[in-house]
Amino acid sequence: MSIKDSNNIFLSFTDTLDDNEKKKKIKESTKKFLEKYLELQNNIKIELPKSNNISKQQSSRNIYEAYQNDKLVLVIGAGVSIEFGIPNWNDLLQKIMVQTIQKDNDVSEVLSSMFNKIFSPNPLISGRYLQSYFENKKESFESVVKETLYTGVDKTKESILFNEIVKLCVAPGKSPNLDSIISYNFDDILEFKLDNTNLDIPYKSVYGVGTEIKIDELPIYHVHGFLAENKKNNPDEKITFGENNYHQQYSDLYSWNNIVQINKFRDNTCLFIGSSLSDPNIRRLLDISLKQKGNKRKHHYIFKKRVSTDFLREKINNLLENSELLTQKNNANLNFDETLKFLRDVHERFEENDSASLGVQTIWIEEWNEIPKFLKKMRENVA
Repeated sequence: MSIKDSNNIFLSFTDTLDDNEKKKKIKESTKKFLEKYLELQNNIKIELPKSNNISKQQSSRNIYEAYQNDKLVLVIGAGVSIEFGIPNWNDLLQKIMVQTIQKDNDVSEVLSSMFNKIFSPNPLISGRYLQSYFENKKESFESVVKETLYTGVDKTKESILFNEIVKLCVAPGKSPNLDSIISYNFDDILEFKLDNTNLDIPYKSVYGVGTEIKIDELPIYHVHGFLAENKKNNPDEKITFGENNYHQQYSDLYSWNNIVQINKFRDNTCLFIGSSLSDPNIRRLLDISLKQKGNKRKHHYIFKKRVSTDFLREKINNLLENSELLTQKNNANLNFDETLKFLRDVHERFEENDSASLGVQTIWIEEWNEIPKFLKKMRENVA
């Protein structure tokens, strides 16, 4: 309850009192309320849940050990492809949505952008709608996604991160090496980078049942489907895009992509790069594999970028433009910098404990360029 709400309730109660009594009661009530508010603020700081995160140094040692023992799986999400021009999930939805609006291109883009910003539709429901729209028009949804996915993409762009990932893939079948790679991306940027090195790197892209993997090949599992830019789509090969696809995955625990993820999550150490762990099916499979491990629990790891102080300061200042919230802050005697630090600590604790509940430890970084440095150090230390 806000200070304003509390005083409103109290004022209605004191309408029956004379003016002197009313003033006295209001003063006493306000004082008690503010004292209680300050007490609650102090209690919140004291009673923050303990972090279930281990140290960054220990995480590094565990990951290095898994790589040395050929038990490390790289799990890559959409974040690794953005630097090449691949749209993120929301941008991809918006770009496809443009094609469903029967206007000229400029008007469609504006309307699509406005629709997403105003109504913020659920991504899974949006995906379901878009799939149904194109299927009803007898058009291949996968072809539409592919065309949208690669528009404006430059796969030749240099990437420090992908350079390091490629170096980790150099010697499949030999030690030390990755166990495999799980990709949640439709794109073929990783395969393009592997093909365009001066080295022969045997790998096998897996995106359906019946794919044979040789002992000297590095498996790259595209568990949400694969849309290679210069390869003709097989009508039987579908991508995981909308709500109906997720419902199918929930009901079919023994589908090849569910089995791959459960096995890798259960038997290996996974390092998540460019992923947020917000996908409901990934969370479900991590939960299943965690239970299957029993007492033999080894952690997985995920890189997460800390919220910058400048970003958080701007957000708080915008919130404090609300006069009621500013009054509450001032009355509670909250120091701005302390509040900022407290909120960031709460956010990090929340993220750490959520990931830990799925068996994933968080590695905090200040900038994304720390990831290739980490991979390089791991590769050189183990070699």
